[in-house]
Amino acid sequence: MWNKNLVFGLSPEAAAGLLLRLALGLLFFLAGLGKFAGPGGPVGAAQGIADMFQPTFLPRILVVPFAYLLPYVEISLGALLILGVFTLEAFAVAGVMLISLAMGMAVQGKHDVVAHNLNYVLITAVGLWFTSKDNRFALDTRFRKK
Repeated sequence: MWNKNLVFGLSPEAAAGLLLRLALGLLFFLAGLGKFAGPGGPVGAAQGIADMFQPTFLPRILVVPFAYLLPYVEISLGALLILGVFTLEAFAVAGVMLISLAMGMAVQGKHDVVAHNLNYVLITAVGLWFTSKDNRFALDTRFRKK
């Protein structure tokens, strides 16, 4: 008998968590990959980010290390989310990363980008919640089974 509470054999929580995990993972992975593929690679991207914040009150000593780490963190978070490894932790770090990116855009007065980033924070929070309920298609669930 067909169970209307299942989506392709998954609970609604598992299906929603999987979709949100893959979507956010791809977003982060491709954003980081773009910084590697762009002119100058990650160094060029970091210099561009640092230059964008030059006219703001944020000190360069904070902006530059963040800008240099950003592509590596994005690719790492993307890979963790796509594979479902340390899923809850990756969602939590992704949320903090998105909030910090939103703060940077707020400092620059780019409120439309802030709104987009905060939408991603909401997606991250919902993904974290669904994943905490049923995360059966993640590698960490397979490894943590007793």
